[in-house]
Amino acid sequence: MIVRCTEHQLVLTTQHDHARLSGDIARAFSPFLEGDPYLEDALVAVYQHDIGWVRLDETPVWNDRFSLPFSFTDYPLLPKLTHYTFGLDQVESMNPYAALLCSMHYCSFSVFQDSVVEACIDFTRHELERQRRISAGLGLTNREELLKQLQLLQLCDRISLYVCMNEPGAAKEKEHPWYKAGFSDSERFSPKGDTRLTAGWMSDTEIELTPNPFEHTFRTEIIQRTIDRRHIEQVGIAEAYAHSESVVREIVFAGRNG
Repeated sequence: MIVRCTEHQLVLTTQHDHARLSGDIARAFSPFLEGDPYLEDALVAVYQHDIGWVRLDETPVWNDRFSLPFSFTDYPLLPKLTHYTFGLDQVESMNPYAALLCSMHYCSFSVFQDSVVEACIDFTRHELERQRRISAGLGLTNREELLKQLQLLQLCDRISLYVCMNEPGAAKEKEHPWYKAGFSDSERFSPKGDTRLTAGWMSDTEIELTPNPFEHTFRTEIIQRTIDRRHIEQVGIAEAYAHSESVVREIVFAGRNG
């Protein structure tokens, strides 16, 4: 779950809905992968990379320490790892190439880098074997193309998080601190080639990336739920979430040529 806090409310976005937005953004970046025979497979990876969160996000779990629902950043490790694996198995059943990219994405998380936690070591070992098996089965040899697609997945993941974690229309100084300096490893998808992409709100619904990688403006959407904190205090997070309404927010990404 992605959790954004306001004074009196919580705005919640499921991981899978966030991933759908990531996929729509990735389609707009597809000219950067023009001619790539695995473009559609890479897009499947972006759309499905958080499918393992579907069950976890059906009912939010309360974090007593922070008086907030657990989010993707602090959800307890062991159930999260179990659902990571479950989700990657689901993606592999629909598209092995997409599962390869998603597995590489998960293995890049900082929690797995040089970890001494046995569960993390086991997860990494299992996923590296998955990657070896899929690569061998598909006869893949072009590591550079894989890395380019992985960077696209990660960039679109971050742009979607930018949408979900910021107040619509937020001024740059009030943005979530992760994104004030732009999106890391985005230079290869910049029209200038050596310049990091940054984002800014033009209005409550419109966003512009700079330098702008999109030739034309495109519209997409994100599904979110807003819950009053007082309602949570009265009935608990599970019931408050179950009785909240999903709201579809339109998101517009400005293009260079309108």
